[in-house]
Amino acid sequence: MLQTERLQFKPYLPEYRLALEKLCCENELVMKSTLKGRTFTKVEFESLINEEFIRTTKDAFGFWCVTDKADGSLVGISGIHPCHYQGDHAHEFGFILHQDYWGKGLATEIGNFWLTHAQSHLKLPKLVATVHPNNTASRNVLEKLGLNFISTFTAPERGERCLYSKVVNS
Repeated sequence: MLQTERLQFKPYLPEYRLALEKLCCENELVMKSTLKGRTFTKVEFESLINEEFIRTTKDAFGFWCVTDKADGSLVGISGIHPCHYQGDHAHEFGFILHQDYWGKGLATEIGNFWLTHAQSHLKLPKLVATVHPNNTASRNVLEKLGLNFISTFTAPERGERCLYSKVVNS
């Protein structure tokens, strides 16, 4: 099982659907600075669930449901995905947390977990992360984790992004 001190990463289960739908389709505060820069439509949400979420613990790449170890509640989503930015093939990690969990160090905990997991288990050479330029909190987390700012660019489906990178295996 993938876990940190306070969190568990679980494959998608139908029991998480309602909370995920509320997060992705209704929570404008959270979604304005993530993925598409806006809430998802129901069709986009269905596609996200069907195509991007981890289904078994044997899957390596995709979104995991992040739950609180203490009470099992859904905290958000996180994962690693293959990506291609600015002519470079890499793997991107990211996290989307419900605002009730902001300011508690969970993003840093998740980031540390993925950096270690990418190095020790996935044997990836580096990880990248992208963030909306106005998402100061997430940018601070990435810098705290030792990722280096590379550039700002426009992603077709996600708008303006800041690209960060860190070598995890040389």
